[in-house]
Amino acid sequence: FAVANAYLAPLKDAKVDTLVLGCTHYPLISAAIQYVMGPDVSLVSSDDATAYEVYQTLVTHDLLRTSTTPAVHSFETTGGDRERFHELAHRFLGLEIDRVDDFPTGAIRLPSQIELENTDS
Repeated sequence: FAVANAYLAPLKDAKVDTLVLGCTHYPLISAAIQYVMGPDVSLVSSDDATAYEVYQTLVTHDLLRTSTTPAVHSFETTGGDRERFHELAHRFLGLEIDRVDDFPTGAIRLPSQIELENTDS
């Protein structure tokens, strides 16, 4: 818990009563976060709501997987050590990871940027 203690110390010092887990990997370590922060701190996570919305989108667009052939597991990351990600994803998810690629974050544009581009045309 040393790493969690180090990262969470400023929040504990500030005596926060609620933490919003805003990153995709936080639900995987929420028990450690709760342990470090203590029982009086509420954790808010969007993992269940996100999973439900993804499921509903797949159902709505008839995209649920029906094949019985083994799935291919590929991941997009936003930087960092792809080999390390591969190793950790395999360990935590228990899946055989087929591919890890870098997501080109430079391709992400905010709605305001798109709107500005459209008005310049």
